[in-house]
Amino acid sequence: MSGTQLSILGDAVLAYLDPGTGSMLVQLLVGGVAAVGVAAKLYWHRILRLFRIRKTEPEPDRER
Repeated sequence: MSGTQLSILGDAVLAYLDPGTGSMLVQLLVGGVAAVGVAAKLYWHRILRLFRIRKTEPEPDRER
């Protein structure tokens, strides 16, 4: 028998997922969305240059 057949015909797993598990999964999802948002905000100009939406800005001359 192949691994797929064994997993389909395998024994039933008796597992209990308490409310804390669902809360942890929601927290993981919200934290991931927040992390993606912060990373996008930090690298927004680089993302725009990557897709050629915004041209690179020249460096300002710093003469003293």
